[in-house]
Amino acid sequence: MVEAVSGSSSAGYGAASTTTNALSANYQMFLSLLTSQLKAQDPLDPLKADEFTNQLVQYSSVEQQIKMNSSLDALIAKTDAANASNLVSYIGKRVSAEGTQSVLTDGYATWEFKSPAAAEDAVVTIRNSAGVIVYKDKVDLSKGTGAYVWDGRMDRGGTAADGTYSISFEAKDAAGKNVSVKTEASGVVDSIDFSGAEPVLKMGDLSIPLSTVTSVTAAI
Repeated sequence: MVEAVSGSSSAGYGAASTTTNALSANYQMFLSLLTSQLKAQDPLDPLKADEFTNQLVQYSSVEQQIKMNSSLDALIAKTDAANASNLVSYIGKRVSAEGTQSVLTDGYATWEFKSPAAAEDAVVTIRNSAGVIVYKDKVDLSKGTGAYVWDGRMDRGGTAADGTYSISFEAKDAAGKNVSVKTEASGVVDSIDFSGAEPVLKMGDLSIPLSTVTSVTAAI
């Protein structure tokens, strides 16, 4: 399984920046209050040394926190850039992910599936993005993993247009019991969307969150 790279670092960067701005504002307010206090103090009753020391310690702590947050912002920015560069390598690769959809392109669409039992004359149904059935087929399934490749042929004749299609299986084992076949989406990545909390792999109209990706292979 492909290890997912979380997009939460962008959110973390924004949170860190907000925290830094808040600290800076508090830092400036602290300096103003301290300066005003020193100006307004009674010469006959000056600020006690221990109180003054405590305030200086607070001043130093806030200053160090601001510097630490600035360093964290820079580190997060570099991490985001490195992750984005790594994810660009997904473009042009065929990926599989949890789901029922695949993209028909260059004359074929592929779905990977896993059957818990063997089944004869299982009915495969393919629907377009509007949910309309465009193709049905009968296949024999073996127990375990496999792949179904559709060449775009439609029941009414002709070839389906490139786009996103979904698949479903109706299967029964030798005892006549229903077999639940799990499917995975598949397609070739043509772009990546970084605008959300998690990067999303785009395959035409099909969008696959990075965390759902189960395999990556070279496009055929």
